[in-house]
Amino acid sequence: MILKKIRLHAPLLQGIEEALERTFIQGKKSDQAVPAVLKAHPKWGSRDRNFVAENTYEIVRNKRLILHCLDHDAALDEAVIRRMTGAWLILKGDHDNSDFFRDLDPETLKKRAAVTDPPVRFSVPDALNEYLLAELGAERWYRELEAMSSPADVYLRVNLNRISREKLQHALKGKEMETEAVEGTKGVLKLLKRANLMATEEFRKGWFEIQDAGSQLIGDFLNPVPGAVVIDACAGAGGKTLHLADLMENKGRIIAMDVEAAKLSELQNRALRNKVSIIKTALITDEVIKQNTAKAGYLLLDVPCSGTGVIKRNPDAKERLTVDFISGIREVQQEILQKYSTMLKPGGLMVYATCSLLPSENREQVDRFLENNKEFEWIKDRQVWPSETGFDGFYMALLQKK
Repeated sequence: MILKKIRLHAPLLQGIEEALERTFIQGKKSDQAVPAVLKAHPKWGSRDRNFVAENTYEIVRNKRLILHCLDHDAALDEAVIRRMTGAWLILKGDHDNSDFFRDLDPETLKKRAAVTDPPVRFSVPDALNEYLLAELGAERWYRELEAMSSPADVYLRVNLNRISREKLQHALKGKEMETEAVEGTKGVLKLLKRANLMATEEFRKGWFEIQDAGSQLIGDFLNPVPGAVVIDACAGAGGKTLHLADLMENKGRIIAMDVEAAKLSELQNRALRNKVSIIKTALITDEVIKQNTAKAGYLLLDVPCSGTGVIKRNPDAKERLTVDFISGIREVQQEILQKYSTMLKPGGLMVYATCSLLPSENREQVDRFLENNKEFEWIKDRQVWPSETGFDGFYMALLQKK
């Protein structure tokens, strides 16, 4: 939610423009551009920082709509970015009579913003929109697109081996950080008002992690028992790895693998903060896969994907995602399934997961794998739709090796 009634000091407007220039002109991702700008202005208060960050992300999210309102279809430069910033603030009702807004007509902007064409209204490039329409159909795609057109909520995963959900809620409430329990879950909390959670003592003690509720469903889907041997073969920075360790009560062994050493290093730091001792990390190579053949009782393959389920959280994806990338990533997914599944022992359970909404990356990939690997059998799957849950979109399939 964008903060209202904040005074529009020139440095704040310039901060938004600077972040947008880094994103639109220099090609940085917005989640890199915004922190860089905030770091350069350490004296800004929390309200100022939120104002700059949230408006920047919203302008990125609504880029095509804003340019439509300005009737601009040429290249972007600093002058256009300034007009985009002003136009967005007018559309949100956050403007004044200063020179910054003088050459923008609010009535014209609001009239053009009433466009009904979904690709423009939700700021999706035509080529990507047509591709997703073909996969999902208009009713499903536009329903999900609308659900992902607003800022993402913040969810916490309570480390239940360290603290109960109720006690964490009470502790955060004492810091004026209100949360609510997510129905149907054991350890998920939803933050009701934006706050700097990572600065809290509770976070530093490892009592919780910031993790989307949809993402947390994947660990529950695999549901490893305490004492098991688990391999998380696409661990990244380890959000799901840490959840698995919590489910296992920090008993057993988890081997967290990835192709990027920096992410595994971050995972090690997070495990230390969470006081998790059962995680070992390894850069994944053919030799590492061979060494771990038939070792895992549980295997998680959270594979690279199009990210069509997390557009709400990553608004840049609408501009950056291409049809060629989606086609290419499907081959990577199938290769991972074929190679990494050899690390599962007979009788073991495997979850194949993506943050995609596309059948071609999800059930169709699982079906293709099962056709070529008769020693595996399908147990169940689940598609998490943003429109139905409010969470990010995820797919997960549970398979067993006979």
